[in-house]
Amino acid sequence: MEPSNILKIESLNEGWRDKDDVLLHACFQVLSDFVEKEMLPQDYPDWNGMYQTRKARKEIEELYAWWQEWKNSEAAKTDAPYDEKWYYKENQMLKRVIDVRRHLWT
Repeated sequence: MEPSNILKIESLNEGWRDKDDVLLHACFQVLSDFVEKEMLPQDYPDWNGMYQTRKARKEIEELYAWWQEWKNSEAAKTDAPYDEKWYYKENQMLKRVIDVRRHLWT
């Protein structure tokens, strides 16, 4: 088991990145790790129970799907993240991650 205080950000290479970009990738790596290593294998807690958990699961799945598509897109590999339109979209998605962070546990 890896130490919990180390985060391997799979979508970044060894090169330099500005911290605003690292923040985006780090938050979505935490979300991705949660989905892939905790949520899907265990399906715990009962995501189909209360309305709040059903809503949170839907949001987590939408954010995860967006990130999988975004990190592999041509836009992510170019200067598009510095385009105002893309930067605004990324910020909106980051805010949505913050809104579901209470549900990132198993």
